[in-house]
Amino acid sequence: MINQLTLEWLESLGGWSRGFGDWPGVAAVMARGERVEVIQEVGCRLWKNSLLQGHSLCWDGDNLSVVKGRIWISFRHRRLLPASALPQVQWHPKVLWIGIGCTGGTSRKVIESAIKQVCSSYHLALSAIAGIATIDTKANESGIIELCQGYNWHLKTFSASVLNSVEVPHPSNIVVAKVGTKSVAEAAALGAIELGYCPIVKNRQDACSTNSEYGCGVGILPTHERLLVPKQIFRAEEKAGCVTVAVAACPIAHLRLDVTYPKSDRHSQIDQSSQKQRTKQLNQTKQAKNH
Repeated sequence: MINQLTLEWLESLGGWSRGFGDWPGVAAVMARGERVEVIQEVGCRLWKNSLLQGHSLCWDGDNLSVVKGRIWISFRHRRLLPASALPQVQWHPKVLWIGIGCTGGTSRKVIESAIKQVCSSYHLALSAIAGIATIDTKANESGIIELCQGYNWHLKTFSASVLNSVEVPHPSNIVVAKVGTKSVAEAAALGAIELGYCPIVKNRQDACSTNSEYGCGVGILPTHERLLVPKQIFRAEEKAGCVTVAVAACPIAHLRLDVTYPKSDRHSQIDQSSQKQRTKQLNQTKQAKNH
């Protein structure tokens, strides 16, 4: 039964995106039934309930002397040494929300370049991005819509009054005068992980205020930990446009189901369907464990 534990099977449980790593090396270790350490920093942990007895996985802090491979589950992009004696891989749950503020007409290229620069500077995996959040007046901004379509990202918008109610580290009176809220990028990024319906558990308030197995713990994290990247301002040199980027992380992947999609984005609609199916499976696993 041990050899049935494969990377593909684990990936189907977690729904994570593959990052850089020695995938053949770790697969070979698992095929031999040798110990593989799993270090999970974010994402739902209910997938562990589906593991068979006698599996070869171990967790951070176990006896490392017998570990022959390592799996990282994180939004971080780690530069793993290819020649390392210990084969390692990394999976990226989609837990990052990119808060965007921009001037009208800012191109997809400018917004995309700004996001990539932020991800590179802070060692964030592009494949860990769940979506973009912004003010509702930017819901039809072509640069943002094209970017979401290109990467199959969710798009969430908030009214100025809602954004103004979100606590942020860098409020701006200038932004208030222009759009009616003290923050767009930071408030939208935080709003995407804090506001609304949580499909993982019924009691969102209790789950978000604890570090329980089913709760994501968002509610007990201070703002500076929920907001991974404070607002960064980028100005295009050759083309018109200015974009502000902030990044927030939710410990549970695909937290939001009440996201909006560009109407022409067929792939986002498909992704929404698969997300609902995965949420249903997680809830069934939770109910089975409680009984």
